[in-house]
Amino acid sequence: MTERTVVIERDIAATPSEVWKVLADFPNIADWNTGVRTSRSTGTQTAGVGASRHCDLTPAGTLDETITGWEEGRRLTIAINKATVVPISRGEITFLLDTSGDKVTPTTVEYRYAPKGGPLGRFVGPLLDRQLAKGFAGFLADLKAAAK
Repeated sequence: MTERTVVIERDIAATPSEVWKVLADFPNIADWNTGVRTSRSTGTQTAGVGASRHCDLTPAGTLDETITGWEEGRRLTIAINKATVVPISRGEITFLLDTSGDKVTPTTVEYRYAPKGGPLGRFVGPLLDRQLAKGFAGFLADLKAAAK
């Protein structure tokens, strides 16, 4: 199955350190992301490469995720190890913060994923791209609110 990519970019009216502080609180994403009902750490490590979490999504589904890339204050990469209800077989999310500003943080979300469904996934892919783009736009709006 061919991997697909969705990229969303937004300016967040907060400093890069304020945005990073929210993203780096990895186990507690449910505290601010309306798309996550509950979240918890699944290991003793809560930050940096190797930290893992479980998320119960709104309205349904779960994700088990692990941090695979961490550049303090700038880049966070998360692998999706397991997804239920969500129609993907694997995925990786990278958050990139442009740290050149002091009051606004240009933020990019790149989501690379493989849809479930074998050959059918090729046809469902464009629909999933639109849904994912909408979901990540909401994620960035929640991130903006939490970083203030």
